[in-house]
Formats: sequence, C-alpha cells, structure tokens
Amino acid sequence: VLYHCLDNSRVYHGTPLSPMEFEVDDAPALEQLLTTVEPRWIAVNDLIHGDVEDKMGIAQALYDEGLLATMLVEAPDRSVQTG
Repeated sequence: VLYHCLDNSRVYHGTPLSPMEFEVDDAPALEQLLTTVEPRWIAVNDLIHGDVEDKMGIAQALYDEGLLATMLVEAPDRSVQTG
C-alpha cells in the first residue's frame, strides 16, 4: 500500500491520507518511479518489472493520482524532403 497526501496543502492537512494498493512485486518499479527526479527521467519500458502491461498500469495509477510527471519525447522527423 502506498499512502500520499497530495490533495493537502503544506499547512492545512484537511484530507486524510489516500491509499493506493499495489502488488508486492510492483515495489521495485514503484521505488524507481518515486525516486527518479528531473533531469534523470526513466522510461516506463525500463522499469524493473516482468511485463509491459504491469509497468504501464503502475505508471498510469501514479499519473492519475498526480504523483508522476511525464516528459513527451518527440519522434524524429522521418519525412522525405524534396526540393
């Protein structure tokens, strides 16, 4: 279980802790995501976990709660230039 109080201000804690339930084998991936800071981003695909669906589920759950920042990686321009 991961608890957070993101909905509270730093001064007034009017909202109780919000629990998020994960499987025990999700712990290494959770630790990676929660301890990674900018500019040392980590790709979801590089998380320590067995399958990509679980990796995406963990990241999506944290993102939905506002606990995870994302970075858009732009794909290289592969269009053909003529002229």
